[in-house]
Amino acid sequence: MILTAMQQTALRYPDKTAIQMKVGDRYHRYTYRELLRAVASACAGLTELGLNKGDRVALLSENRLEWALAYVSVVALGAVIVPMDAQLTDKEVAVLLKSSGAKAICVSAACSEKLPKGGELLVLSFDPGEGLSFPALLTARPDAAMPPPPSADDLAALLYTSGTTGDPKGVMLSHKNLASNAQSLIKLNILRIEDNLLCILPLHHTYPSMACIVLPLSQGTTVTYLNSLKGPDIMQSMQETGVNAMLGVPQFFAGLRRAIFDEIRKKPFLVRTIVNFLLILNGQLRRILNVNIGKKLFAKVHARFGPSFRFFTSGGARLDPEVFTDMTRLGFTIIEAYGLTETSPAATFNPLDKQKAGSIGIPVPDVEVRIVNPDEHGQGEIAIRGPNVMQGYYNMPAETAEVLKDGWFFTGDLGYRDQDGYFFITGRSKEMIVLSTGKKVFPDELEKFYKQIPEIKEICLMQGARGLEAAVVPDFDYLRRMNLPNSRETIAFKIEDLAKDLPPYKRITGLKIFKDPLPITRLGKLKRKAVMDLYHQQGELAERPVADIDADLLASPEAKKLLACLEPFSAKKQIVPDDNLELDLGLDSLMRVELVVSIEKTFGISLPESFGSEVFTVKDAVVKIRELLAAGPLAAGERVRLSWGEILGQEPSGEVKETLSLEAGPVWNVGRYAIKLFVKTFFKVYNRLSVRGLENLPTRGPFIIAPNHLSLADAPSVMAAVSWKVGSETFFLGANEYFSGPLTSRIGKLIQVIPVDMEARLYNALQLSAYVLREGKILCVFPEGTRARDGKLHEFKKGVGIIAKELNVPIIPVAISGTYEMLAPGRNFPMPAKVTVVFGKPIVPGDRDYDGIVKNLYEDVAALLKSGSRGQGSGDRV
Repeated sequence: MILTAMQQTALRYPDKTAIQMKVGDRYHRYTYRELLRAVASACAGLTELGLNKGDRVALLSENRLEWALAYVSVVALGAVIVPMDAQLTDKEVAVLLKSSGAKAICVSAACSEKLPKGGELLVLSFDPGEGLSFPALLTARPDAAMPPPPSADDLAALLYTSGTTGDPKGVMLSHKNLASNAQSLIKLNILRIEDNLLCILPLHHTYPSMACIVLPLSQGTTVTYLNSLKGPDIMQSMQETGVNAMLGVPQFFAGLRRAIFDEIRKKPFLVRTIVNFLLILNGQLRRILNVNIGKKLFAKVHARFGPSFRFFTSGGARLDPEVFTDMTRLGFTIIEAYGLTETSPAATFNPLDKQKAGSIGIPVPDVEVRIVNPDEHGQGEIAIRGPNVMQGYYNMPAETAEVLKDGWFFTGDLGYRDQDGYFFITGRSKEMIVLSTGKKVFPDELEKFYKQIPEIKEICLMQGARGLEAAVVPDFDYLRRMNLPNSRETIAFKIEDLAKDLPPYKRITGLKIFKDPLPITRLGKLKRKAVMDLYHQQGELAERPVADIDADLLASPEAKKLLACLEPFSAKKQIVPDDNLELDLGLDSLMRVELVVSIEKTFGISLPESFGSEVFTVKDAVVKIRELLAAGPLAAGERVRLSWGEILGQEPSGEVKETLSLEAGPVWNVGRYAIKLFVKTFFKVYNRLSVRGLENLPTRGPFIIAPNHLSLADAPSVMAAVSWKVGSETFFLGANEYFSGPLTSRIGKLIQVIPVDMEARLYNALQLSAYVLREGKILCVFPEGTRARDGKLHEFKKGVGIIAKELNVPIIPVAISGTYEMLAPGRNFPMPAKVTVVFGKPIVPGDRDYDGIVKNLYEDVAALLKSGSRGQGSGDRV
C-alpha cells in the first residue's frame, strides 16, 4: 500500500527531487524516478540474498540517504523493518536483534562495532567495509521490476519503544496502519508538492519516519536530511536547498525561542516595549482574524529561515504553550500533532486555521479519540481507535490485552476534551506522583510552573521522603549575566518565593543541583528513572580525566598557585579546569571571600569587586588572574591563606566607608528620629507591638542583635522595639537590591543600613560590619540570610558566628513573631497582625568555634519562639 502510493507519485513527478543530503561538499540526490529504480534494484538484490516476505531486517545507522532507501526497500519487499537507535549500546542492540528475530541488518560503519560477533546475521553495510554493500544493491539491477505489493494486514514495521535492556516492547505496525495514517495526514493538506521538508530528527522514531519518509514520498514532496542539530548546520542547509518546512521537537523550539527573546531582552527599554506591543498585536490578529503580519514586523528574525519558509512541525513530546504562543506571535507557524508509536503515530492535530495553545488538537480524519472514565473535572485516560492502531506488541499477548480493548488503544496519557472538541493532556498515568498524603501530582504540570524561574534550565520532579524533590540544572549563562555564582541558594530562594501561594503538597521540599543536562530521549522527553538514579547518586564527586588542553592550562604557573589557594577549601582530590567552584568544590559565599583574599595575597594583586560573581569555574579564575597579571610580573610569594581575624581586621577603604554615616549631624539625627517615631507609632497602633526582654540588652555596644527573619517588616520591628539610644547606634545588614538606587542608597545611609551583595560585595559588607563593631556600635544581623518563605525557622549561616568570635562581641538572640502574617513575602501591603519581639540573654563566644556559636544561637532563638519566655537560653551569658 505504501509502495503503491510512491509508485503513483513517481509516475506524476519522475524528475522531481525526492530525497537529498549533503555528503562532504556536495549534495547527493534521488529523483522520484531514481528512487523507485533504486528500490526495485535493492528488492531484487535482497531476494537473491535469501530475504523473503516476513523476514525481519534491522536498521542501525545515523540519518543518511541509505537509511530512507533501506526502509522503503525492505517494506516494499514485504519484509519487516526493525529500526534501531544509533545511540544504543552493543548489549541493547543484541537484545533487540534477538527479540525481533532479525535475519539481516543494514548498518553504517559508525554503528558496526555494536553488532554481536559471530552468528548467522546477514550484514549489509552502508559504507565500504565488512559485510555486503547495500549501496551496491541500489544500482546492481537497474531494470529490475517492483515486487508485488504486500497485503494490507501484513506486518511492515517492528518498532521498539522502551525497556531495551529488559523485556523490550516491539510495536507491530502493518502496511494498513502506516498507509492509513499517511492518508489521514494527506487529507489535512499540510504538505504541498512544492515543499522542501528538512528532517533533523533521528529516523528510527515513528514520528520522523512517517513525517520524513512515508508521508512526503506518498505525495511528491522533497525531503532534505541532516545528521546534525547544530544551528549553523541547519541554517546552511536551509539556505543551500531552499527548505521551507522543518520537523522538530519541543526542546528545539524552546531553545529557538529562548535565543530570540534573549536578544530582545538586550534591547533598550523603549525598543522592548514596542516589540512586546507588536507581539501582542500580531497574536490577537492571528487569533481573531487569522491574519499574520509577524513576518513583516519581525523580518530580521524570519530572514534567517529564508523568504519562502512556511512552517515547523512539532511532535514526540508536549510543546510548552508559552513557547507555542511566543513563536506564533513572532509570526511563525508551528503544526503540533499528537500520537504514539502504537498509533503509527498521528492521532490528533491542532488545526492550522484555529489553533489552541497547549492543546493537542482534534482527531485526524478516520481516527476516533475519547476520554475514558472521566472524573468530575472531565479528566480521564485518552483512548484512540482507527486503522492506525497497532496490531499489538510482538510476542506479548498479556501486555497487548492491557492496552487494546474492543479496538480502542488506551494510551496511558491523562487528559480532557473541552467544549470545542479540542483535547488537552495533563500527564502520564504512570508518571503521576502519589504522595504519602494521598495527594496526586502531575510532574509535567509543576515542572512547567517552576521553569518560569529564569535561573532554571532543566527540572525533574520526583517523590522523596518528605514530599516532592527536584533535580535542577541551572541556566549558567543567565546566572553569569546576572552575576549570581551561588546557584543553589539563588534557585532555592526563587523556588520558595514562586511556590508561596501553592498548596503545601505542591511545594519542593528537596533540591539537588546538577551541572550536566538531565538524561532525555532523542525526542527530548525526560528519562525519569535515569534522573532518579542520578539524584540518589548525587554527592559522589566523580574524578574526571583532564583533557590535554586543560592539562596545559593547569600546568601554567598561575594555575598552580590558584590550585594551592583552592586546596584548603575543597575535599576534592583532583581539581580540573571545568570544576564549578560551588557545585564541584563546595565553596559557599563566605569561602569565596576567603578565596578572594587568599588570591590577592598570593599573587600580589587587587581583585575587582566583581571577581567573586564573575568567576564560576577554575578555568574562569585562571583566565581572569592571567588578565590581571598581564601588565606586570607574576608575584613570587608562596600561597597565603588569611584567617578570618585578619580579613575582618582589615580597614575598609575610604570609598566603602563613605556608604555609612557613623557620626550623624543634627539634621541626620532629626531625620532618623522622625523615622524612628513613625515606625514605633505604626507598630504600636497598627500591629499592637509587644516587646519583652529589653533588660537583656547590654548598656552599650559593641554587640550583635540576631533575630529570625520572616518579613521585610523584621528590621523595622526591631527599630520600633529598642530605645532611641540603642536604635541610633544600631546598623542593619540589608540586601543590596533594596538599597542600590540613587534615592534608596541615601535612605539606607539615613537609617544605617550596610548593603549586602552575597554575590559581588560580601567582602565589603563583612569589613564594614567589623568596622562598626570596632567603633563601639551595634550590628543587627539576620542569621538565616534570607526571609523564610514558609514562616518557619531555617538554618543559620556561619557568618554571624565568624564576626562574633573574631571581634569577641556578644550576640543577643531575638525572636520575632507576627511579621509573617503582617507582611509575608510577596505581599505588598501590611496587614494588622499582632507583632511580638522578644530579646534573649547575651551569648558570649568564649572558646567555641563558629559552628558552635551559631548552633547555640539557633537553639536560643528557637526556644524563645516556642516558649515566649523572657530571655531564657542555653548558652554562656554575660
